[in-house]
Amino acid sequence: MEKLNEDNADINPLLEYMREIATIYAPDVDFDSNTGERYVCGTSAYHPFIYRYNHNQLFGNISYENYLANKEIQGTLQLLEIDPEKFWFLLLFVVDYTSDICLNGIQLDGTGLDQLTLLAQAIEQNIKDINWHGVTFDKNTTLSLKIEGKHQTIINNPNAIGYLCYIINNNLKEIQQHPWMQIQKIDFKRPKEEKDSTQIWLFYKMFKDFFQLPQYKKQFSKRAPKGSAVSSNKTLLISRLIYFSKISTNENFQIDEDTLKGYIKQYKNKKINTTGKIYM
Repeated sequence: MEKLNEDNADINPLLEYMREIATIYAPDVDFDSNTGERYVCGTSAYHPFIYRYNHNQLFGNISYENYLANKEIQGTLQLLEIDPEKFWFLLLFVVDYTSDICLNGIQLDGTGLDQLTLLAQAIEQNIKDINWHGVTFDKNTTLSLKIEGKHQTIINNPNAIGYLCYIINNNLKEIQQHPWMQIQKIDFKRPKEEKDSTQIWLFYKMFKDFFQLPQYKKQFSKRAPKGSAVSSNKTLLISRLIYFSKISTNENFQIDEDTLKGYIKQYKNKKINTTGKIYM
């Protein structure tokens, strides 16, 4: 296929499917100058994706010709009335994005909101009693603040620690709305590589989210005629894409969706605490 032009990426019809999921997973975020609130204004994935596509640098070793020649995948796309060219660029992006996040990732330390919430939860779970004497903990509790080159500050007063928990819990809504508290702290010195199984799960989740988008959920809901050899099962389609893209070499992904369902169950509540070096 021809090279992509970044100048018209936001209106290029071939990037329609890619654009919709990239806006969710690699959003371009700006701040309202009046309120300070964050808002999504498209995707930041255009430049890295198009550059890597045009220079043959995308993760994965899949060809457009083999994609078109895959009867099971193309049969399902045709049945569901999914545009195969638009879907090709979606597939390329999902392979590249999941590879970057899972195999090329950088450790995230969480947003300010995440860390304050975890602190409040840890304190709250250790509270034994609160009465007119103050706070009593189940186990001795100490908070420490370490500033490089200075003495460590220790807080071991149960009432001070308990009151800190109270302040956080009673101001979570306000904290959540503050733009600073939504920014992730990235530790570039701590690369992190997820398991291959995590990439399988993330690959599935991105396609599932794509099919659940309001503009596509009803559109891609066709059912296969009775006795048809072509499947309309989207989970099976994703499973076959995993095998086709060489995310896994397990042939069971090509046969049915049972193997994929095992990963879905295992990673149901998985939170990937990394960002990619390419799609940040």
